[in-house]
Amino acid sequence: MPYSRERASKGGHSDIVKNPDVANFLNDCIYMKEPTDEEGISIAKSYSPAPTDNSLPMKAVASDASPYSEPISGKFPSTQIGYIKVSLVLIDLKDYNGLSAPGSRFVDPFKVAAMHRNADAISFTLPGSNICYKGAQTVEEGFRRAIWEQLSDDRTSFHKDGDFTVKGTLLDILNNNIIIEKCPNSDCGHKPPGGFLFTSQTLVHNCPECNKEVYLTDFLRIHEQISDFGNNSSAMTRFMNVVEHLIVATLIRMLLHYQPQTLSNMAFIVDGPLAIFGQPARISSRLQSFYYHISQTLAQHGLQPPIILGLQKDGQLMEHARALNPYLSVNSFRVIDDVYRKKYIIGTSTYTENFGQETYYGQDFIFKTEAGRIFTVGIPYPFPNKQNQTNFAKQKADITNYKNQIARAFDVIRHFEFDLYENAVVPIALAHRHASISLVPGGKVLDLVTRHGLSNT
Repeated sequence: MPYSRERASKGGHSDIVKNPDVANFLNDCIYMKEPTDEEGISIAKSYSPAPTDNSLPMKAVASDASPYSEPISGKFPSTQIGYIKVSLVLIDLKDYNGLSAPGSRFVDPFKVAAMHRNADAISFTLPGSNICYKGAQTVEEGFRRAIWEQLSDDRTSFHKDGDFTVKGTLLDILNNNIIIEKCPNSDCGHKPPGGFLFTSQTLVHNCPECNKEVYLTDFLRIHEQISDFGNNSSAMTRFMNVVEHLIVATLIRMLLHYQPQTLSNMAFIVDGPLAIFGQPARISSRLQSFYYHISQTLAQHGLQPPIILGLQKDGQLMEHARALNPYLSVNSFRVIDDVYRKKYIIGTSTYTENFGQETYYGQDFIFKTEAGRIFTVGIPYPFPNKQNQTNFAKQKADITNYKNQIARAFDVIRHFEFDLYENAVVPIALAHRHASISLVPGGKVLDLVTRHGLSNT
């Protein structure tokens, strides 16, 4: 690491360039490459005409999230506070379709402004490196307490009655029975017989060994990435990822309880794949079971399940889709089965019995609309679990198992696609606008708020 204001040597790269070991290493690397014309044409032949259901939901909800974690002082660059903002936008399709008057090309700005008012953002503040929250002895201990407090209070509540918070949803998808095997405090690790059992009546334990609190939300294990002295932005990102998915699930859970018919006529669009990564990944299988339960419950009442889809704006799969786009016919699609992923997206994964076994709760598709825009779409697996990985890998790629869910999802994309951003849909663009934190002036303002707040403590 250089000293402050120390300049790097202009010839520092020469030893690396001349080193034969570097050249040999690069020759041994396998990675995703842009397809040749012959390869592109060949791959495109495996795509099929995209289905349509000729029906649209009554309402659409889109979710997006944004983190911000920066040093709060130039003199202490390792001291950080993290901010996460999760935004939900509700769009009534009747209002959306009426943005412009019949026969007019112009959109009514007052109606657009009214649509923006249907957005709601939930903000979270978390301690980063060198910040001990509420007298905690370590950054990790304070981080765990902050997660517990913010995921169990009313900021994530969707109804005044019942525990329709992220904490309540976590309990619900885990069948009101959560076990943490050992004390998560880094200086303890005590393992009581049977572990720490959490139910709706017991949400916090005191460890009999260290006498510190163990929280229900410790089950997510996000705190395991926390360092007392290093950059903790990765932990903030993991928190953002899992909370965004759990907030959407909380809203769906509330609607199932109070308004199942409304839920049946809604679409939910998540920014990113239908997957949970890192330490919290084990709840992805629970989300898969949860959405299967939702569809089965609605079916018992003669109702179809809501449309749930994840849209990836970037990543390896989207890079592959963009590279293949010139060779694909409009209104075509393909399920991304594990064999296809291994053969054409080799840079992203090694072949396993079931790609995403621990992380994904939805199947990926590539879809090119009639307008020529390319999308990577995730749709929940239509199964309660992933028993027998080899068979599941085949079942998840069988499009007949999804019934009309693929067509309904594609219809939503067709209806909301627009030109302002590359391969974008209006609900996600609106959600991102309300969730994003710009570096200037947003980030600077948060820096000032943080410094002022810490100076008053």
